[in-house]
Amino acid sequence: ADKQREYSEISSNYQQVLKNTKNLRAKATEMVDIHNDPVMRAKLEELPETLPEVEAALDEATLKVNSTTDNPEVLVQYEQRKREIVETREELEGLSHAQDAKRVNLEKMKDPWESALKNTVTKVNTLFEKYMTELGFAGEVRLAKGEPISGEDGGEEESSFEDWGIEIRVKFREKSSLQTLSAHVHSGGERSVSTIMYLMALQELMVSPFRCVDEINQGLDERNERLVFRRIVANSTQPPKIPSDPLSHAGQYFLITPKLLPNLTDMENEDVTVLFIFNGPFNFRHFSDWNPDKFVKGISETPGDEGEDNLDNNNSSSKATKHSYDDGDGEDEKENNVNARDGGLTSSRSSRKKMRVVEAPH
Repeated sequence: ADKQREYSEISSNYQQVLKNTKNLRAKATEMVDIHNDPVMRAKLEELPETLPEVEAALDEATLKVNSTTDNPEVLVQYEQRKREIVETREELEGLSHAQDAKRVNLEKMKDPWESALKNTVTKVNTLFEKYMTELGFAGEVRLAKGEPISGEDGGEEESSFEDWGIEIRVKFREKSSLQTLSAHVHSGGERSVSTIMYLMALQELMVSPFRCVDEINQGLDERNERLVFRRIVANSTQPPKIPSDPLSHAGQYFLITPKLLPNLTDMENEDVTVLFIFNGPFNFRHFSDWNPDKFVKGISETPGDEGEDNLDNNNSSSKATKHSYDDGDGEDEKENNVNARDGGLTSSRSSRKKMRVVEAPH
């Protein structure tokens, strides 16, 4: 009897709860048009329909609330993260404003800088084209800016300054087109000629007391070597453009090379000095035998008349400097005649010479 009564009470309570649930669902249906609101309809369909399901959902929700309430560390972490987010957003906003200001400032500085750069490149290109044309070739120098990059708004922006550079384009055959100077396309001699002409064009825009190049003529065929040497002499011996300006000069040019071609007529320029460096076992028996005083005395006693010494078997006019020194053993003073080739000068006293060609042994 007790079991029967308990069952009847539970069944009655269940029926009552089920009835209340249905009534609430009906009221909700009246308030919201479920058929026209799929979101609300899905929410209502997710509601539990049995008492155990309702109690389970209620227990789960209660557990979540209690766990949050009973763990104050979670609330502390939440507040801390909230403050960090606010500070980060403020910092980001400040950095964004600073970036915009720097970008505006950069644009103001970029325009005059880029204009001056293009002007310099144009001057170098004009000289480079001239020098390459004199050699029977063609070439140009231009400013390469790289590929454009995608901007934040989806458009294209100029590439980074890291991608900017100077591009040298040359042509050595009549039927070919201008191509970027590259080891994959051009031979060693072609690259050497292009590099030398580019350096000569670049040096025209730079003021320097002296320049020194080592074996710049190596790797060239005879024709190109003669033309390159002629260009070097012409550039390094030109008079000042503004005589009253101390910075308006070509400076001295030192060309160090183990060999030169014969009959270089450009050697006859009075501003060219040729210096030979002798090195070998027949100069001195020992380095301590070198006597600077004897050497200077021998230089000072050397005749300066151009016609006194004619040591060229081809009847070409050459100048000679006699180097005297003591061998340190009391022997007679030895004399070493140093002959200039192709009409060049060897006198080390020519301190005002604009170009010096130093021939050094291998």
